[in-house]
Amino acid sequence: MSKQLKVLVALAALVPITLVTLRLFGLVIPFLVPQKSMTPAIAAGDHIIMEGFTYLTRKPARGDIVVFRAGGIPPLEDGLTYVKRVVGLPGERIRISDGTLYINECIVELKNNDGVIRYANWPGSTYLSSSNDSVVVPEGDYFLLGDNSSNSLDSRFWGFLPARSIRGRMWFCYWPPQNIGAIK
Repeated sequence: MSKQLKVLVALAALVPITLVTLRLFGLVIPFLVPQKSMTPAIAAGDHIIMEGFTYLTRKPARGDIVVFRAGGIPPLEDGLTYVKRVVGLPGERIRISDGTLYINECIVELKNNDGVIRYANWPGSTYLSSSNDSVVVPEGDYFLLGDNSSNSLDSRFWGFLPARSIRGRMWFCYWPPQNIGAIK
């Protein structure tokens, strides 16, 4: 066997071992997404991978799609895992008007596969129910929204997400074939 072939065989054996090790430590976790709240970035039925090493070196950033566990956040079901996009960081004032996201009264355009995301006010929601409403994100918390704003139970309804609830960042879609690639 040639030296190059031996190296390829060794690498082929190392990849599954590395993935299993990362999975055991919770740094790489596969998920099936059942809902449409993050369409088109993540579609219902997508099989995706969350990675947990980014937040070992930095805090969640605006635009990150995070995975979190809903412990004690009514009306979310305890123990279930959810996926949403970070829009508001600790200390920031958030407002939505005519589909546009404002952070500290400056327009912020977040993008997904379809371009700039338009967000909706929901009359009757707890937060940002009208374009006159604004909210300040408490220290240690984040404000999350779904990309499919009209079909998302997110921070507009249940409030702020404590940083400790975030498990990782959505990273890669591995199924179905037409959606394979990095998640934006």
